[in-house]
Amino acid sequence: MPVERFYSPQEFTPQQNLVLEETEFHHLAHVVRIQVGEEVELVNGAGALARATVRTLQKKSATLEIIAVSKQQPAQREVILAQAVTRLSRLDFILEKGTELGMTQLWLFPGDRSDRKGINEVQVGRMAAVTIAAMKQCGRLFLPKIVLKEALARWEIPPYVSFFGDVAPEAPGITQFLQQQLQKDVLFYIGPESGFSDNEQRELQRLKARGVKLHSNILRADTAALVALAAITVP
Repeated sequence: MPVERFYSPQEFTPQQNLVLEETEFHHLAHVVRIQVGEEVELVNGAGALARATVRTLQKKSATLEIIAVSKQQPAQREVILAQAVTRLSRLDFILEKGTELGMTQLWLFPGDRSDRKGINEVQVGRMAAVTIAAMKQCGRLFLPKIVLKEALARWEIPPYVSFFGDVAPEAPGITQFLQQQLQKDVLFYIGPESGFSDNEQRELQRLKARGVKLHSNILRADTAALVALAAITVP
């Protein structure tokens, strides 16, 4: 893992010159104060990692020359978190920690009991910035996708092994099922702070999701998301 890593969403080619602007330039020039001639690493969020040298620094941009490129294959399976919309601060936390834990997609849907029902473009941009920062920090080369979905009643049955966090005392523990599904794509549903409504629980049954217990205590949405992702992704 390099000391400094920057994000540029494009294909990388050796000897290519590319320009960093805006947020990434500001971080390079004014936060960590990289100088001309220093070497950094670049990621594109699609599996490519490049070593590059800073060639010029202007007032609002930096030009870098790529020295070498390596590529990583995508994860062997999808790990998708379907999260009912909750407070933005909690979503930021879920995105940051989910990125670190190997989440490949975050699906956001309006829950019957969600405090807020929608996410606007500005908020999506903010959440994307959170995932980029987390990706650079944790050493990942693939950026998780953020997908805005409709209410559960409008979903078709997803082609994934599906679970949801169930607070019923008789719900089985998550680990006994995951041991049987280690190599399969997994979709895990998390409700809002107040939990799933009765209608949503019926919809989850229609969507072939199995209710599992994450903990003996009732967890907040962001805690539940992390427990589920850790159970799915940690060997």
